[in-house]
Amino acid sequence: MQRLIPILLIIVFFSACTSEKKHEEKKIKDDNIAIVSTVSDSAAVVKIVNPEKKNKEILVTKNKPSDIGEPIPGLISKSGKLEQTRGTMDEDSALMLRRARTQFSNAITYYKDGKLEKAVESFKKSLEFKPNNQKAFYNLGKVYYELGQKDLSLSYYHDAVKLDPSDSLSLVAIGLIYYEKGNIREAVNYYEKTEKVAPHFGMLYFNRGTMYGQQKKYSQSLQDLTKAIKYDGENSEAYINRGLAYFYSKQINLACTDWAKAASMGNPKGTKAVSIYCKKK
Repeated sequence: MQRLIPILLIIVFFSACTSEKKHEEKKIKDDNIAIVSTVSDSAAVVKIVNPEKKNKEILVTKNKPSDIGEPIPGLISKSGKLEQTRGTMDEDSALMLRRARTQFSNAITYYKDGKLEKAVESFKKSLEFKPNNQKAFYNLGKVYYELGQKDLSLSYYHDAVKLDPSDSLSLVAIGLIYYEKGNIREAVNYYEKTEKVAPHFGMLYFNRGTMYGQQKKYSQSLQDLTKAIKYDGENSEAYINRGLAYFYSKQINLACTDWAKAASMGNPKGTKAVSIYCKKK
């Protein structure tokens, strides 16, 4: 019986997820490696993938305005009459923008229906009409990740960051892919970049803390996972993983406290860890 838990605990340190605390709204369905995608102009889904388990999604509502889905800027008609709403744009440019939005919307629908190849096609068509749409690049990175084409995914995430260096979701996704590829140096590099632009991004600290835990850098792991809990107290996996860091640091009482907290949040890993390692005397 006692041999099962170390395996369980080690597996947990392989999990890495993404979500945001401030200006966000989360809806969690299940377990383990994360990447994100926009499902509407104001929301994104963090998809957490584990090939041996069910997937889960976290709905993140962004506070940042979107250029896709916003009102079309004012048109200058052929008659020369200005119809001002926000900025000015000739009719041909406005038509291109509408087409970009239509293709983007189609791509989102395809993604939600599980038609990933069609989603890719529509996102690319959207870029034909609006080549500088950072969100299309970001979503192409997401879809290619789900298709198992991580090199292409990485390329599109990099393109998204070139257009918006403050795109914390793409930065975290890049760090995660490098982590999965075993390039820890680049993973740390991109997590540090994320921290500079989004210091309250809870799942950044969860990812990095989990990575440090896997590397047996428990002190660093504890620091990051404590921040993950500070900025995203609803992530029960953060309590599980911080409990692991305490456990391997021989701070059993603190480990049991965290596992008990995770258990109270409905996480079965916490319940199992408490039952084996935290038995009452």
